[in-house]
Amino acid sequence: MKKINIIFIFIALITVAISACKKDPEPGGTAVQDMAGDWHVKVNETGAYSTLLTFNTSENTPNVMWVQGTGLKSGATVLSIKGKTGVDYPNKLFSGANIANIATTSGRPDSFSILNGKIIPNGTKGPVSKSPTDSIYFELNVSGTVYKVSGYHKTGFLEDLP
Repeated sequence: MKKINIIFIFIALITVAISACKKDPEPGGTAVQDMAGDWHVKVNETGAYSTLLTFNTSENTPNVMWVQGTGLKSGATVLSIKGKTGVDYPNKLFSGANIANIATTSGRPDSFSILNGKIIPNGTKGPVSKSPTDSIYFELNVSGTVYKVSGYHKTGFLEDLP
């Protein structure tokens, strides 16, 4: 009985030692990582900043990304969008026509289009920190009305939060 316990302990120690030697793989980025993130944007360059999110799809391909904004304000109009748009990743461009809108906010349009979307690396500065950051611009067509959306990538500095 004592030999069986010793053998069992020996096997357990070898198993632990072998599993401890495994190295975790390095986490990688996503296919649209340079275009993804939290953005502070204005619609038609008026009013307060709203938050816009861009992020990769589950397919993680460099030609499609999600665009989501659930409180984009233009005067009294509040726009809620969420949908997949086409991407030209090497040139940091994005656009899409008749994008199915799956935003969960009531009163959202069924679809929207994005025209002339572009991200300019280090294209602007944080409003207070003056830290270089990316800029974003696109034209949002909702039911025939075109809104110009522009802003900056979150800098990480509290003073740059809207």
